[in-house]
Amino acid sequence: MRKLCLLLALLLALSGCAAKEEAAGASLSELVDPPETEPNIRIVEAESHPAPETMPSVGEAAPEEPVAPEEPALPEVDLDGWELLLANAEHSIGEYAPQLSEVEGMQVDERIAGPLTDFIAAARAEGLSVYLSSAYRDYNEQSYLYNRKVEQYGGDQEAAAAIVAPPGTSEHQTGLACDITDQYYELKTHDLENTALYQWMQEHCQEYGFIVRYPKDKEDVTGIIYEPWHFRYVGKEAAVYIMDHDLCLEEFLALYE
Repeated sequence: MRKLCLLLALLLALSGCAAKEEAAGASLSELVDPPETEPNIRIVEAESHPAPETMPSVGEAAPEEPVAPEEPALPEVDLDGWELLLANAEHSIGEYAPQLSEVEGMQVDERIAGPLTDFIAAARAEGLSVYLSSAYRDYNEQSYLYNRKVEQYGGDQEAAAAIVAPPGTSEHQTGLACDITDQYYELKTHDLENTALYQWMQEHCQEYGFIVRYPKDKEDVTGIIYEPWHFRYVGKEAAVYIMDHDLCLEEFLALYE
């Protein structure tokens, strides 16, 4: 009986050891060959951002910036030539007197007789009436007209000079200027700008080498009131530039300084 109990105890002990070995083997197997698991991988999609509107697309040239048009070059003129002879309050021509020729009963510098005749003929070809009221005036005649105007203004020489230039400073003494209207006027006013003749001549005068010598809003520069009847010869190239750029003769000459 005692032997039987010892045998059973030995069998139970052997059975426990086997179980422990099996469990230990299983743990070792897990350490050597861990169980397969799905990796925890997170895929993040890249966000798309539109290209800025100011950036050109690949292969597309950047837009060119607008280029300002160039100002036309100043015409090549002889600043000391007779065509650009300047007569004003700051530039006296003294007792200068040109060689004269007659056009429409008026005397002018003989060198502008042809252009002036063509200018008048072109206006008449448009059905316009043309009347020359004043052209060349010598030093003595200008003195008489100026002194008379001073008397009319009660001795105010400055006010008189804005209407009739003092002798030696008058455009008319150059022989290059002429007062042109559609008929005789005892008194010329700014209203002459509304005549069909002035409107045509103001638009076409440069084609014949003439300019409106005393334009509107230039009194501070010329020292003379607006005269929509006084045309002055300066030559075609200078006339085109002056009229296209709305200049007076003083402003044009200043561009070359």
